[in-house]
Amino acid sequence: MIHDRTNGKDGIYITYEEDNPISFNPFYTESGKFDVEKRDSINTLILTLWKREDESPKRSEEVALSGAVNAYIRKISENRNIRPDFNGFYEFVADDYRRMIEEKKVREKDFDIDGFLNVLEPFYRGGDYDFLLNSDKELDLTGKRFIVFELDNISSNKVLLPVVTLIIMETFIAKMRRLKGIRKMILIEECWKALMSANMSE
Repeated sequence: MIHDRTNGKDGIYITYEEDNPISFNPFYTESGKFDVEKRDSINTLILTLWKREDESPKRSEEVALSGAVNAYIRKISENRNIRPDFNGFYEFVADDYRRMIEEKKVREKDFDIDGFLNVLEPFYRGGDYDFLLNSDKELDLTGKRFIVFELDNISSNKVLLPVVTLIIMETFIAKMRRLKGIRKMILIEECWKALMSANMSE
């Protein structure tokens, strides 16, 4: 099923185990370029971590988040010596982006940067979920011909399941848009819990 000539290297199996948890790097792209879909997927991912499922963001918060993501991408694009990951993004928001919004006189009621950082702290270095978005593997799933996500071990985890589901959808959309003239197929089993969430409805 996976290409014989690559000894299976064009396929990947992703699952969650306590000693080998699922880990991604949303800020890694093989080309180093971030198109609109990639930027949107990062925004959606961080928004999912930031806001509860029943909590809608204000427009000013969406603008601030998009500004933070775009500013961080601009920084890592200008300096290729920076290794991008969520830790780097978190530190950028805490330092550089804080100064930027202070200069713009963004009001706390429009974007509470300290509250934002507090909610995302579990995904930063030393947090309970610091493994999730800081993978040191330079892996772009778009180039893999066969990908299996095994979600049984996280099906009831309210933090991990939405994040992994978003990454699955981003991967499929990227394949649809970038790999022209190649037949694609997505097979999803027992996915109702993930698909019924508010974020997936979008």
